[in-house]
Amino acid sequence: MAYEIDDMEHQVRKIIAQNRDAAGFPQLEDYGVSEDEFDDYLFYKQAVIDDVDSLRRKYTVYSVIFILPFVVMAFFKTTITNFLIAVGIGFVLCGLYYLLTILIHKIRISRLNNEAIERYIADVMKFKAP
Repeated sequence: MAYEIDDMEHQVRKIIAQNRDAAGFPQLEDYGVSEDEFDDYLFYKQAVIDDVDSLRRKYTVYSVIFILPFVVMAFFKTTITNFLIAVGIGFVLCGLYYLLTILIHKIRISRLNNEAIERYIADVMKFKAP
């Protein structure tokens, strides 16, 4: 069975490979970008996207964060109040972790941002073959 990778980097590269010589297709030179700059940018941007999207890691971290308050509460007398407090703290910690990962993702993407390459990628994705 053949698998096709369907991430942003592969989509862009596939469109470029299929339409590189087509009339009206955006060319890197028109954007003042070299092939090496484009390759590096696309690789690093996909790496940042993949780092955030790893579902297995994401679920494992959320599970551990959610269980931590229950481990701490195990040292105290078991009551329904302590259980509800642990549930609440678990949800709050998971929410904080979520916000922190989103913030880190936005910072990494903004540091990587190159307007000329982003315009080129947008134009490539919008291109329709004649």
